Amino acid sequence: MSDREERVPHLRAVAVMSIVFFALLGFAYPGFVAVVSHGIGLGYQANGSLISQNGTVIASKFIGENFSAPYYFWPRVSSVNYNSSNGSGGEAIGIMTQQFYNETRNYTLYLLSTGHVPNGTYVPGNGVEPSGSGFDPDISLGFARFQLPRVAYYSHLNLTLLEKLVEKYTTYPYLGFIGSTYVNVVQLDIALHGILVGNGTIS
Repeated sequence: MSDREERVPHLRAVAVMSIVFFALLGFAYPGFVAVVSHGIGLGYQANGSLISQNGTVIASKFIGENFSAPYYFWPRVSSVNYNSSNGSGGEAIGIMTQQFYNETRNYTLYLLSTGHVPNGTYVPGNGVEPSGSGFDPDISLGFARFQLPRVAYYSHLNLTLLEKLVEKYTTYPYLGFIGSTYVNVVQLDIALHGILVGNGTIS
């Protein structure tokens, strides 16, 4: 028997196993997980934690959006500008480089100049450093609070109302020490948008 003839059964077995595992892991297992998730009341999470308004999906709580108007809370810096057609990923710039220092410093100065905050106010690092994916939907509680004066100024909303809104979309560490504190800026801005539309500030 030639080497080629000896290899044929092995190649056939590899091909069959590849097809079997492709079907199992690519379709059967995800389908099973989806069915079980829906069955135990986790349909929202299983479907991607999509956010809908009037029956239309407008966002996902896990994918950041580029809210850039001054009356919104701004997300983290994104090297892909929250544009999915650009793919995901962070900047290939070392944190010890002059370019990274210049970009971070310039954006820090921009936040201070537009933030309606007192001189000497500290800008949280989370607000000026890009995320690894470019689509981070969360900001630190410190960065959300830093933005309160600007949002209040441009939205003409009471600061106390905005503070309560931030608190509503803040997640704290589980059991007080597992995980970190963060604010989902996507959910926060969608809720804020609803208020602004409702009171006629924006259309």
